[in-house]
Amino acid sequence: MNVRPLALAGASFFWLLGCSPQGPAAGDTGGTTGGNSSEIPLAQQTANSLQPQGLDANGLQPLSAGSSRPPERMLDTPPPRDANGRAVLGSVPGQVGSWEGFGSRPMLRILDEIPEGSIIAFTPAEQALRDPNNFPKIRESEIPYQPWAKALFAARSRTRFEPYVRCKPSGGAREVATAYGTQIVEFPEMQKIYVFPTGGPRHYREIWMDGRPHPENPKASYHGHSIGHWEGDTLVVDTVGFNEKMWFDSDGSPHTSQLHLTEKFTRVSLERLKYEITVDDPGAYTSTWSSGFYMFWTPGETFQFVCQDENLASDLMVGNGESYDSMDRSQPIFP
Repeated sequence: MNVRPLALAGASFFWLLGCSPQGPAAGDTGGTTGGNSSEIPLAQQTANSLQPQGLDANGLQPLSAGSSRPPERMLDTPPPRDANGRAVLGSVPGQVGSWEGFGSRPMLRILDEIPEGSIIAFTPAEQALRDPNNFPKIRESEIPYQPWAKALFAARSRTRFEPYVRCKPSGGAREVATAYGTQIVEFPEMQKIYVFPTGGPRHYREIWMDGRPHPENPKASYHGHSIGHWEGDTLVVDTVGFNEKMWFDSDGSPHTSQLHLTEKFTRVSLERLKYEITVDDPGAYTSTWSSGFYMFWTPGETFQFVCQDENLASDLMVGNGESYDSMDRSQPIFP
């Protein structure tokens, strides 16, 4: 493999992990016993290097990039409501903030069937998956993959060539709970709701609330065509018309142009938003399946994030041809 800008890419690697470089010392095999590191499969060396070396100065597990810690004590304050008595999903006058879900966004439980060669590493998200107070996750072995989709998922778990980390927009669950918070803004006079993720390529999603149906032949896009309606305090969003260029979750679950997502957003309190999703794609799965997660409210202004500038390995982001030969997520060098 042609490994390029090692120093820059290494800095990017640790920046994305959100923690200081704590790799094994010279001569260390990264937590394995015996043998030379050159004898250890590269993917395993990477997995070992990703393991946190103990707790941080506050006695907590280190965070991934873009992740904020949940409040130490999750309150149960009633949600803000509009003049009609319905819970408001975003900010209200005099309040500024966004929804943080980066640490709890995964759709799947810890892989109970680990594809051979996968890069398995501890992250705060994995800790969240095991939290009994978090949204229950479907097991990877319970997902009704078609054979080709299961094989593709296994391949993605090995390489992690995710479009999002190369500044491509994402749809579905991957768009809703991205790094650095997500804002949901209602425009009643326009009969629309917009979703604005802070991280990524500064994309946004438009949800039509005027009762219109989906177009007969929607033009395929990253976010698809979304129509929504209210069921009490729950926003129900129906989306079709996705392209196949994005991942709809951070785990790399495959999909086709037949993907149909049904999402539910419920502000259960001032501090917490419940997100539920049902995946219907007869091109990739033999039946529907569902998952979800919770997001917590983070007061304060967001910041301007420009993906192409903030990504510290921009020269490794360009795809196609020879440059792609140097991008492999089995290496601790990636944008």
